[in-house]
Amino acid sequence: MARARLYRLAMVVFVVLGIAAVALAFLARGNPTPVVVGSLLMTGALMLTVPAMSGNRVYLGISAAAAVPIAVADALTAAAIYAVSLTLAWLLYLIFRPIDLTELNSEYLAEVIAISGFGGTYHLVATAFGVPGFDFSAVAPREGYVVIVCVIFGGLVYHGLRAVSRSLIGLERADLSVRYLWLAGLEDWSAITVLILSGTMVGVAYSVLGWTAILVAAVPYSFTHQALARYNGTKVTYGQTIQALSQIPEVAGLAPMGHSVRTGRLAADMGREMGLHPDEVEDLEYAGYMHDIGRITLNEPAILRAGFTDTDIARWGSQIIAEAPHLGEVSKIVGDQCLPYRTPGQEKDPEVSTTSKIIKVVSAYDQAVHEMGLRPIDAVEQLHRGSAYEFDPDVTSSLRRVLEFRGEIS
Repeated sequence: MARARLYRLAMVVFVVLGIAAVALAFLARGNPTPVVVGSLLMTGALMLTVPAMSGNRVYLGISAAAAVPIAVADALTAAAIYAVSLTLAWLLYLIFRPIDLTELNSEYLAEVIAISGFGGTYHLVATAFGVPGFDFSAVAPREGYVVIVCVIFGGLVYHGLRAVSRSLIGLERADLSVRYLWLAGLEDWSAITVLILSGTMVGVAYSVLGWTAILVAAVPYSFTHQALARYNGTKVTYGQTIQALSQIPEVAGLAPMGHSVRTGRLAADMGREMGLHPDEVEDLEYAGYMHDIGRITLNEPAILRAGFTDTDIARWGSQIIAEAPHLGEVSKIVGDQCLPYRTPGQEKDPEVSTTSKIIKVVSAYDQAVHEMGLRPIDAVEQLHRGSAYEFDPDVTSSLRRVLEFRGEIS
């Protein structure tokens, strides 16, 4: 039902946008060239995405959207370019990118709202400053600073609207918290800033260089794009390396095969469902992968003779992980994973983080299903029975919701 409502909402928005595009293009018929060329360029930009440091992708269209109100002569022409390109890009996505329609409508509708907010804010601020046009060959240097102010305000509105609309429109994903989506959207600020500044360079240089301004701005932008792509690739490789190393105890026969990967992925899903910060979700996933790494010490005969507990394994694992300074928070999560969420007389132990509680619950659930052979629903019920001290009932409830979304329990 939520998917159907979202689809109808997107259809209404884009139909209205299409009508507005036709009307605005007709009104700007005195000189249709800026509308035609600008719309084609902005449409092409909207078909491309840029990797952000958060792992998300940002539409390159915001760069073109930043250039348009600076380069063209009036707000009507800029609005026509926005309307035509946003509508045309949506149609091209439907034709050439056969992806999930609801996901497309969610992300792209949020982008439409954010870009429209940028353009509207830019012209409102410009009007407030009394700037009649944006031909840089005819304005005083003071008005150049006004344009920078307009870009800053427009960029802030775009960033905020994008984060809010992506979090609210994404409500059809029952496994993702609004808070998580909002924070994930805010994490894209670096890529958004680069794109807006690149578009501003094009708009400023257009009055002098014409369309070749795009090539001038493309040179510094290409280096930034390459840096963002490499950062994203390095981050993916880093995660894959941690995932591979986490399977050492399993290969040695000291832990069940697949336990670390299942724990890490399920823990990350729960972190998103509970609304943790994206950085916390990343640490949580790494901790899930490596929570049993301390078991590699069990090959020592002296340790086997002396005896050990799960708390010892967690402490040893924490000490091993702490050797990597970047994984300091992961080390703490692993070290605290065996602690009960409360002790007698406490409502909750403030020293035990939510991430550690999640690892404790997920690890116990995976062991119950894959070692004890319990059905998923029975494993969850077993965790509920341990909610007096061991397993946080809020975390266990999140586990149930994620499993329901996955279809593993009804």
